[in-house]
Amino acid sequence: MKIINTHTGEEYKGEIEQLRKSDVSKLNENDNFEFDWSKESENDVYKIRRKGIDETLGLISLTDYPKEKRIHINLIEASKENVGKNKKFKNIAGNLIGFACKKAFQKGYDGFVSLLPKTELIPVYIAYGFKKVGLFLAVFLKASENLKSKYLEDDERI
Repeated sequence: MKIINTHTGEEYKGEIEQLRKSDVSKLNENDNFEFDWSKESENDVYKIRRKGIDETLGLISLTDYPKEKRIHINLIEASKENVGKNKKFKNIAGNLIGFACKKAFQKGYDGFVSLLPKTELIPVYIAYGFKKVGLFLAVFLKASENLKSKYLEDDERI
């Protein structure tokens, strides 16, 4: 997966790994994230960073619903410097969503990923290919495959 510096165009290899308890305490020590990620401890939480650099660029909290054959995104957030028009790096959210899609394919869920969006973010998720399904937004099959290949095309580790 690629993480791209928006100011220089330089590309970095990114990696996603499970968040450790020690990572949560580091997150609480600084103000790079709006949400209190310690509240997500019951879920599977992953962080994205540039390979070899211990700097959390974004986070995603996932819940596996095997009976429904879907992965649910509880929360996703890029660090403050990676949000908005002047963000430092791009592809943070796309890589994390692509990761969720890949997990949904690995589980045999046909890429079924859902989320319950904040109203103002609905257009952002629709731009990623999510469709309205009741109160939720979801991707599956082709749209999920497109996200996985667009953002994780060169990644074999996950």
